[in-house]
Amino acid sequence: MFTPQLLLGIVFATIGIFVTLMGVDHMRKGGEGDNKKLIASGVVLAVLGIVLAVI
Repeated sequence: MFTPQLLLGIVFATIGIFVTLMGVDHMRKGGEGDNKKLIASGVVLAVLGIVLAVI
């Protein structure tokens, strides 16, 4: 059964993964900016989503 916490966790994890991949892609292309902060925030969102899904 899908609970609200599970769905919210899936959404946060998905957004976190995409934000992390955007940061990695931008860094790979040699873009300037706060790529490490983008990657870190994506990882935090993904971990938060996994924690919410497990609880």
